[in-house]
Amino acid sequence: MRKTITFCTFILVLFTVFVQDAASYNRRIVVLPFYDESGYRGPWKIGVEVPIMLGDMLMDDYYYVVSMDSVLTVVGPQSKSKNIFLRFFRIFSNRGNRQKILTDSEIISVGRKFDADYVIIGTVEKFTYKRSGGGEPMIGGYKSYTAQVQVDQVRVLNVSNGTVLATVKGEDSKNTRGLGLELFGKPRRLDLEFYSLDSLDFGSKRFLNTLLGQATVEALNNAQKDIKNALTQPDNEWFKEKKFKVLSIENGIVTVNAGSADGLSEGDKFNIYAPESDALVGRINITTVWSDHISKGEILSGKDEIRPNDYILPSR
Repeated sequence: MRKTITFCTFILVLFTVFVQDAASYNRRIVVLPFYDESGYRGPWKIGVEVPIMLGDMLMDDYYYVVSMDSVLTVVGPQSKSKNIFLRFFRIFSNRGNRQKILTDSEIISVGRKFDADYVIIGTVEKFTYKRSGGGEPMIGGYKSYTAQVQVDQVRVLNVSNGTVLATVKGEDSKNTRGLGLELFGKPRRLDLEFYSLDSLDFGSKRFLNTLLGQATVEALNNAQKDIKNALTQPDNEWFKEKKFKVLSIENGIVTVNAGSADGLSEGDKFNIYAPESDALVGRINITTVWSDHISKGEILSGKDEIRPNDYILPSR
């Protein structure tokens, strides 16, 4: 009996920690599988692996990225056709073209199923690792390796209103230039890397040390910077939906019903609007974030016009 109680208590503690951890995030992001237009024919499912890596880059204390395993339960691979002739011809078709093209409404629908704030989808345009060279390999020759990775049309959609916040791209190319000679056909490190690449796990430490791995990281890093810039722009629609407003005014200090859990920080500036006319009546600067949903700010303008229940929106 004691063992049973101890076990149940342990499970309850784990569940509580999980719920508290999940609640600590302020924004949820769903990164959908990318369309694969690269022509890549290796063992990796780059339409899934690439967005997983992008999601890992986006995840931080403020943004929670829904796991790809969960996403694939909703947007999984298409079932195989039972028609033997169609299956035969598809062997020779472009796999990337078989992925269903989702409409914006379908994309938003997936985001809502996960109670997400944003959905991201894009295309893997390039994913190549090529070798070129010259000379006689058994005597003395040279080789050059080039890795190219490009993600394009990476769209960030706001789930609440369906608008596209940004369309970004990320690309990078790594090239080994001036490699010198290869004597007596002896394989070099890059030769071994080139031929063993498909045996590596995508995203593993060994993969990340390869030219292709480095190009992948740089391309996605370029994309995630632009995505973060788009996400950190003030979202007026979200603020309107939350109905953040002025609670009180005293001695030139305004108290509002928004705080740390809503993403406010000291130094943030907000415009104040009258709810009856939507007219701009003032501007404040947040000086103290008191709690999850309470902050105070100094009045920059409109000291005589600002009233309780006036609503606030970010000042760009």
